[in-house]
Amino acid sequence: MTKRELKYFSVGFFLSLVFVLGMNDFRNILENFFYKEISEPFENMVLAQLPIKDEKPAIEAKSVISLKINKYGREKILLRQNIDEILPIASLTKLMTAVVVLENQNNYSFSKTIVLSEKAASQDNVPIYGNFKQGDSFTIENILRLMLIYSSNDVAWALSEVITTENFVQKMNQKAQELGLTNTNFINPTGLEPKELNGSQIDPMQLNHSTSQDLLNLTRYILDKHPLIFQMSLDQGPYATHNGVSGIYFPPDFRAVGGKTGYTNEAGGCMLLVSENSQQTIFINILLGASSPTQRIVETQKLINWQTQ
Repeated sequence: MTKRELKYFSVGFFLSLVFVLGMNDFRNILENFFYKEISEPFENMVLAQLPIKDEKPAIEAKSVISLKINKYGREKILLRQNIDEILPIASLTKLMTAVVVLENQNNYSFSKTIVLSEKAASQDNVPIYGNFKQGDSFTIENILRLMLIYSSNDVAWALSEVITTENFVQKMNQKAQELGLTNTNFINPTGLEPKELNGSQIDPMQLNHSTSQDLLNLTRYILDKHPLIFQMSLDQGPYATHNGVSGIYFPPDFRAVGGKTGYTNEAGGCMLLVSENSQQTIFINILLGASSPTQRIVETQKLINWQTQ
């Protein structure tokens, strides 16, 4: 090999190292090499700084999973943290409530009207809107929207009473089994903690519970079979919500696809958010056990900022 051939072989070797190991570590070495070994036009060449993605964000929640799905359906888990830990899920429950409604249309025609019972109206209040009185009436379609937008416990319970709450919850658990959600179980259609457990030591197994991994699988199913659930979750109701999907900032080439929030004393702040970029790449972010409703937004925003930089 001639001296000139050896020189260009060396250049090729160093360039290979750059792409394999990263531009930052070898930029100075390369610049020195080019200036020392190669004459014009390389002497005047400026090496471009390749953008390097920040390290994975530290998410303050008990359990987190973040998944990317490109437009061809290829998946990559971006971040995982205690994804198989069984935790209470609060109002994330209502995603399964919606699935049962949509898959039992013989009983839940959208035009059918439901009158709220005393039991339904007595469910714990939600902060913004969705607290109703006995005798209030709504169509199934309106009830579903109120449940997904405002997380109304009143209407979630009212939906279950159409086929009896016991039967409805049984269908929720049957669906969980069908989907292979082995660490998921429901005791009610709302996600509320039973009043009789208040003030006592609560085991998550006594509550509606799941894992980030199971909820990821439920999310995939909803995206595939019932995208209407996520579409409804983004509808604009008569009052603005706080610390919900609308509280997340997206850059111009990203959009929200749908999501659901939840909070109880035992569950903490929970959030499930699906978004999409202009390349049709889907991002699913799920976190359980943030310290507060506000903190679930802070932590989810960290994930979005990291994914969109």
